[in-house]
Amino acid sequence: MIGEFGRKLIVLKKAAHEFNEENNTIKNSLLQDISKLKIPENKSLLTYYDILLFLCAHPVNIKTVFLVERELKRISTLLAHSIKLQEQYINTGLPYVKTITGYSHDLLRWLIEQKYCTIKIDHYKNSILTVREAIRFTLPSLEREETSANYTNEEMFDALKVKERERLNFLLWEFSKLDHVPLIKDQLFDGMGIYVKISPKEKSFSKAYNRFLISPVYYQQELLRKFDHAELLNKVIPKTTLLTDIEKRDLIITIKNSLTIGARETDTATYMDTASLRYYVLERGIAIAIYGMMPERQLPLESYVGYTLFKNGFPAAYGGGWVFGKRSLFGININESFRGGESGYMMCQLLRLYKHVFSIDYFEVEPYQYGYENPEGIESGAFWFYYRYGFRPLDKNLRALAEKEHKLIATNKNFRTSAKTLIKFTESNVALNLGKGIPPMVSDITSKVSKLIQNNYGSNRIKAENELVKLFLSKSTSLKIENENEEQVLKEVAFLAEVLKVNEPDKIALLAKMVKIKPVDQYRYQNLLLQFFQE
Repeated sequence: MIGEFGRKLIVLKKAAHEFNEENNTIKNSLLQDISKLKIPENKSLLTYYDILLFLCAHPVNIKTVFLVERELKRISTLLAHSIKLQEQYINTGLPYVKTITGYSHDLLRWLIEQKYCTIKIDHYKNSILTVREAIRFTLPSLEREETSANYTNEEMFDALKVKERERLNFLLWEFSKLDHVPLIKDQLFDGMGIYVKISPKEKSFSKAYNRFLISPVYYQQELLRKFDHAELLNKVIPKTTLLTDIEKRDLIITIKNSLTIGARETDTATYMDTASLRYYVLERGIAIAIYGMMPERQLPLESYVGYTLFKNGFPAAYGGGWVFGKRSLFGININESFRGGESGYMMCQLLRLYKHVFSIDYFEVEPYQYGYENPEGIESGAFWFYYRYGFRPLDKNLRALAEKEHKLIATNKNFRTSAKTLIKFTESNVALNLGKGIPPMVSDITSKVSKLIQNNYGSNRIKAENELVKLFLSKSTSLKIENENEEQVLKEVAFLAEVLKVNEPDKIALLAKMVKIKPVDQYRYQNLLLQFFQE
């Protein structure tokens, strides 16, 4: 039987995502009423928590902020004093509640240095390697003999005299020895299937208090769901906001924690090149941080640039763009608590930023975003979300089908695209073309590289690499390689020059600049790429 809290919660949930004079009044009134009731220790607490997060990110006025903050504090206090509730709500992002999941070596190494939580190994899941098998590549030679016995994980730690409280640190130290071969390190560390338990010491490690806000709060009087997206995309962006060292540190922590609290991880956040971090304050309480990756983790030729979108300080969306000349693959994930708001406007603000910062005029989205192996995407009709803002299937038959379906939707309010048709749409990427023609993509080049190696070098990649690097250096006599990161880009550029038959001195000079610039500045590197592909 639903009690008074439950009844008021149902009304608040409905009113939270509707913005008009009546609902704006109802929200504050309900928050006042609920604040006098005992918070139930069941699923209603989670529902209420999500509503509070949405309201705090979309406050009607300063009174809403006060009422929501008071309720978040009440929930935080309740959890701080109840071990039972902390165990009950694991992996929910509530204050003082534990998170149990698996993370990469690099992220764990960063997390374990933070003062607001403690971390230890919880269990092993889907392991393809035992601890014994993994650490035989890292142990000092005098201890390597210990790995020859058929020890379990616990027995291996005991044999090496590693105490339980030191075991995660021990593994992190050991695998730090493989930092110079990051992909091998990842394979070995991830192969152990380590799941850790993060126990927050402070409420800051929670969805409610993990925030970054340095601009005034935007008070929401309505949700902007109808707008001229073409006009917004063309609108000039403001200059990047200058951050103090403390602000930059706090922003980095907020970005990384916004994922770890939700038991998620992205390469761009984990391997962030902090020198590449930029922060833009836009309209309607939206701010966006973009960031590239450290040199040893960068992708060949293209730049994987991640982002975190903030709504009134709350990390509301994350994802990235795979930038290559005028083209970018694009992905967006809106955090559950902030759905039902201005999702389309958020995405268009992201596209606008990438368009202007990187001069992108061709965005492409993969099918997972709108339903491939993603039942939620099919159920929500996510394909039409992208279609509304100009994305069209690359496949001409699917494009014609989409036009036909769209006409039916426009002429019949009761018409709904079938799940079968929505699944069919996932057979093709969709793209938003803001320019003329279709820019080249990295796979166009890599396929030519594979063919070149097969035809000219009998699949001998070492020979191909060495000869093409030597050839490129003979064309660019002034290029001096100073580190491994430059050497890696040199190999990529040498292949690029060969398959595209680049011999012009000015083009060779541009490629030589890319070798030096890509590891240290992905913004300048993108500018060089644009010059290179310029007709």
